[in-house]
Amino acid sequence: MIKVGVVGYGTIGKRIVDASVDSGFDVAIAVRRYTPKLDIAIERKFPLYSMAGDIGIETQGDFEDFVRECDVVVDCTPKNIPAENFSYYKNVKVIVEGGEKHSLTGFSFSSFGNYEEGVNRERARVVSCNTTSLVRTLIPLKEYIDNVFVTLIRRSVDPWDVKGGPINAIVPVLKVPSHHGPDLNTVVPDISIRTMAVKVPTTLAHLHVVRVKLKKNMTKEDLKYIFENTPRIRVLSGYKSTADIIEHFRDLGRKRYDMPEVAVFEESINVESGKAYWIHVVHQESIVIPENIDCIKAMFGEKDKWKAIYETDKTLGIEKKKECYR
Repeated sequence: MIKVGVVGYGTIGKRIVDASVDSGFDVAIAVRRYTPKLDIAIERKFPLYSMAGDIGIETQGDFEDFVRECDVVVDCTPKNIPAENFSYYKNVKVIVEGGEKHSLTGFSFSSFGNYEEGVNRERARVVSCNTTSLVRTLIPLKEYIDNVFVTLIRRSVDPWDVKGGPINAIVPVLKVPSHHGPDLNTVVPDISIRTMAVKVPTTLAHLHVVRVKLKKNMTKEDLKYIFENTPRIRVLSGYKSTADIIEHFRDLGRKRYDMPEVAVFEESINVESGKAYWIHVVHQESIVIPENIDCIKAMFGEKDKWKAIYETDKTLGIEKKKECYR
């Protein structure tokens, strides 16, 4: 059994813990301090380790003990802290999240884009939520793509965060193009993409407005068919906002109303004058969880990309018909 060590028990960490358990992995958790969020982990009797001495709760040991006990460490701590932790990760496989620089691991992973390159890796960075959504939607269209332009309308903070984010402002990313295109190119270097971004006062999700210049003919129906038959993409009709989309997943009874899939507004899908258009929604809290599980499988030698993706999706309850996994 693979023992997965999750560093941090916040938005991403707690979801990776749950997905790892559901995938049949053994799990341990390391934290820098006690917060009430940990009460759930304590109640569920996960092994806890301290990164900072006495943190006021019973632990199984310190950070070095934690690393020794684990086969792979998934570091979900806030931006830049994983780099500080790297000195501990000498004899263990390591995954960091998309807030870190590509140079920290030298390899950025996204299941659809470069799964095979992750097989037996020692170090990997799972790309960000926004990049994950772009890889998922663009890879199935790769043979059609001349170039891509995307406007990202980003949520300001996660729903629990009462301290950060704009309250009465729209905040543009003034570096143009934004970093999101180059981030995609760490996974898929040969897609020509430019991005711009703004941050708005919402917490539910990001929204992408995508325009693809085509080098091969396709129809609106072709584009819709590709999305409908690609794993981890949901085409939803009749929905008019991110709030509608999130409510759909609440009504489905999803845990934490998670939406690991990219949700494409069906009515936004169009092809006109050699360009394809669509708008999709990115649930920043959960979209990268399947990719983290896939990355663990690849790092421990699972060579069959579509087998790994299908089994992850089935475990998470988001699988499509099996013929989509090819």
